[in-house]
Amino acid sequence: MPPRRPHRHRPLTAATAVGACSLVLPTVTLVRLYANTGSLFPFAYTSVVSGITFLLYGYDKMQARNLEWRVKEATLHILEVLGGWPGALVGQHYFQHKTKKTTFQIPFWMIVLGWQVVWWAVWSGGVTVP
Repeated sequence: MPPRRPHRHRPLTAATAVGACSLVLPTVTLVRLYANTGSLFPFAYTSVVSGITFLLYGYDKMQARNLEWRVKEATLHILEVLGGWPGALVGQHYFQHKTKKTTFQIPFWMIVLGWQVVWWAVWSGGVTVP
C-alpha cells in the first residue's frame, strides 16, 4: 500500500459554496414535510441513500489509492439520481474525490439541479410525498 499523504483541508471553492447552498432547499422542505405530515420517511430515505453514497465515495477513493478495482462511475451516478446526491456532495469534498474530473462533474451537477427542481415542486405543493 502506498504511503498516505497528510490530509489537507481544501479551501472553500465556488463548487463547495454552490453545493452547500444546494442543501438549503431540501433541508427546509424536509422540515416542512415533517411539520405537515409527521412522516419521517422522506428524511430517513434521503439520509440512508446519502449515507450509502458517502461511504461508496470513500471506498472508491481507498480503492484508487491502493490501485484496486474501482466503483463504476455509473453506480455513483445512479445512487445520486436515487437521492444520494447530498452524500455524494459531502463525500466529494471530504475525500477530495472526483472533484476535478469534468466528465464526472457535469452529470453530477445536472443530477443536483434535477433534484432542486423536485424539492421545489414538493415545497410549492405541486408534488405530494408519502
